[in-house]
Amino acid sequence: MLRIEKILSIEPYEIISKFNNGKTKKLNILPLIQNHKNFEGVDKLLDEKIFKTAKLGIFTEIYWKNIVRTGKNEIWNYDISPEYFYENGVEV
Repeated sequence: MLRIEKILSIEPYEIISKFNNGKTKKLNILPLIQNHKNFEGVDKLLDEKIFKTAKLGIFTEIYWKNIVRTGKNEIWNYDISPEYFYENGVEV
């Protein structure tokens, strides 16, 4: 199973992570933010301070806590799966 072992760097709109297969990848998150603007709250990630609060979850997803507000007024985390990160990231 593909897992992110560690977040190595968080810069504006880019995250570099090390995977359990030894590879290190960089992912540009800006296209995701732009594609998900229909989710209320995702635009908060354009704030550099908020973007840098990314954490590694228990399923090794990259996530931002309490970012998205649903139509039912629920607050959800915004996350990126390790598989998505790996497939769309650039090896560094």
